[in-house]
Amino acid sequence: MIRFAEIVCPPDGRDRVQDVLAEFELLVGALPAGSRRGLAAAFLALDRGARLYPRSRGRRFSGLGDAAADAYLTALLARPGPAGNAARKLSSLVAMCYYELADVKAELGYRPGPYIAAVARRRLESYGAEIRAGEARVLAPDPPRAAGPGTP
Repeated sequence: MIRFAEIVCPPDGRDRVQDVLAEFELLVGALPAGSRRGLAAAFLALDRGARLYPRSRGRRFSGLGDAAADAYLTALLARPGPAGNAARKLSSLVAMCYYELADVKAELGYRPGPYIAAVARRRLESYGAEIRAGEARVLAPDPPRAAGPGTP
């Protein structure tokens, strides 16, 4: 998994691999047990499958140098079918964990807070009356039920 993160993350992200793995563990911890086992099996297959790649000379993915690991992963990502699809999904999950890191978001200038606040203000100005009316209807006490036959 470490080697995979080193290859998938941007070149300047190698010093953040441990942080990416910690984020990935949080993500995986939120998944059902069956999904966690499936991810483990997919990573194992990717690691062991590298032995079949000619440039790996029979080595696992975790033991490949940068150029061979990148070439193997590039070839795998380009493959159609289940193997390529699984590699793309694994790559996407690790990349997502990289871009979820606070320092990466700061470097990218990703600050959604002010935008969200502005949109919330604008929507409240535009739809505030409807929102308040809907809340009043939902939160109003239920009307009393009419007494009918068989009602105590």
